[in-house]
Formats: sequence, C-alpha cells, structure tokens
Amino acid sequence: RPPTPPPPGAPTARILFLTDLHWDRQYVPGSAAACPDPLCCRGAPGEGPGVAGFWGSYSKCDLPLHTIDALLAQLPNTTGHTSNSSSNGTGGFAAAYWTGDIPAHDVWQQSRGDQLRALRTVTALLRARLGGLRVFPAVGNHEATPVNAFPPPYVRGNQSAAWLYDAMAEAWQDWLPPAALHTLRVGGFYTAQVWPGLRLVSLNMNFCSQANFWLLINATDPAGQLQWLMGVLADAERDGEKVHIIGHIPPAHCLRSWSWNYYRIVNRFEGTIAAQFFGHTHLDEFELFYDEETLSRPVSIAFIAPSVTTYISLNPG
Repeated sequence: RPPTPPPPGAPTARILFLTDLHWDRQYVPGSAAACPDPLCCRGAPGEGPGVAGFWGSYSKCDLPLHTIDALLAQLPNTTGHTSNSSSNGTGGFAAAYWTGDIPAHDVWQQSRGDQLRALRTVTALLRARLGGLRVFPAVGNHEATPVNAFPPPYVRGNQSAAWLYDAMAEAWQDWLPPAALHTLRVGGFYTAQVWPGLRLVSLNMNFCSQANFWLLINATDPAGQLQWLMGVLADAERDGEKVHIIGHIPPAHCLRSWSWNYYRIVNRFEGTIAAQFFGHTHLDEFELFYDEETLSRPVSIAFIAPSVTTYISLNPG
C-alpha cells in the first residue's frame, strides 16, 4: 500500500534527534587546533591564534563535555505529550532518537575501558538533562574498539562484542523494555513501541559497514538482522502500526549486498515504514528510496542528521 500523508490538522509530536556527539575527554581549551594527529584540540594550552576555543573549534576536533551539556540544557521543555504534542514549536519532546558515535576520534589509543566510560558518562548526562524523556539509542561504529570491529553474534569469547552490548543494556535499561534489551545484548538491535500505533526499530548498521572486516566472512545478513526486521515489519503491518527505523550508518553507505536486500524490504513495507533516521556523515542530508519497478515513484525517505561534534570544521547540529 503506497504511503498517504496525514490529513490537515492531524496531531503532531516533536522528536529530539541526536547523533555523533563524539565526546573528547582530553579536549583542552587553548590547545593547538591544528596538529599532525587525526584529532586535535588536545594537550598543553598554547598562545596566539589557532588555539582551541572553550566550546569547540572549527578544526579536526571533537567536543568537551560542557558543550554537549550546554546543548542539552538549552533544549525546550523535554516532557512532551506522547501523541498530541503542540505543533507550534513551543511544546516539549515526546521522545528522543540517539543514533550513536559517543567516543572521540582518537581511535589509535582507545581501550574498552575508554569506550565504556564514554557510554556511561554521556548516557548519564542525557538522563540528567532529559529527565523522564524516553530515549531510543542506536549503536554507532565508534562505540567498539578497534573502531568498526563488530563481530557477528556467533563469535564467542574475548573477541565477541558482548562486553559492549551488555554494558549498553545495563546503561539503557530504564529506556527500553526487556524484550528490546534481550536482542540488544545478542546483536545490538531491537524494537520497541514509542506509543500506541508507532513502533521503533533500531538497527545495528555496523553489520552493513564497509569498514567492518568481520563482514568478509558473510556480508549478506551477518547477524540475521534483516530476517528479523522483516518479521517485525510484517507484525507491524498486520497490527496496523507505523514504523520508524533508526540507525547510525545510512543505507547508501552500506555494502551493496546488504543494501540491495534492505532496499527490497523498504519497497515491500512502504505503507508501514513512516520514516528512517540515520547519522554518521556529520552532515544534514536525506536519502530517497524509489520503487523497484520504475525507479520513479518515491516510497520512503531517510533523514540524516548533522553531528553534534564540530569534526571536521562544522557547526554543531
């Protein structure tokens, strides 16, 4: 069934969309904003032009925690209604979508302890600033160490990603129902109801990433995630629910074999998927999905949000 726009005057809700925060706990105001390393604005303070600002820098720098805190502190009232928030821009938020990349870009020196500290620190900050607002997170590619390394769920022992998924389930247990926490622990993806009639699916897009070397073993559906997604969408279609899909890496940046199947799923469930939300590129973009037969009729859209971090030389979005 082709999607139909809502009638005039239909109720609206405001969703807070955060992505790519990239907190650098070694950010030092006054340090060099230009450097030979992949990440700057760290180290000893200096003098003169070209130094890191207090809030951030137009350079290859991430953000201090006080800038992320200031962004959250200036949001409008965050206790919005669930399905009928005001549409005039003054109401609070009904929910938040948070699509990953918590740690900084100092990937050459990160440990599992560093990643877990970033996860827990930023999660606690969001919980403190957003109060009782429900947050629906997605897993970014920078959450792991080594960066981009997300083994399929059948990999066990020290090489598995259980250290990360278990910590996420623990940190996010107040936001997500038990069934969502279960699949989060298995493969970093889940589904949950935002409110009656609207279901959210959070995908682990690292299972389609060109930079995830584990996918050399199997790039088609390495965690059975697409098969699971089809089941969730079929149930939603049967129950008359609309679905929002969130994830970190946009589908157009994925491996072709995975993208091809994902595109077919979006085509099949065009009447159920109301919108898609991604991050990763740090830019304000969108992707359009077209019908497979003629490639001329738009069937879905993915909104790609700009990053909170300034990396590289950007305004926080």
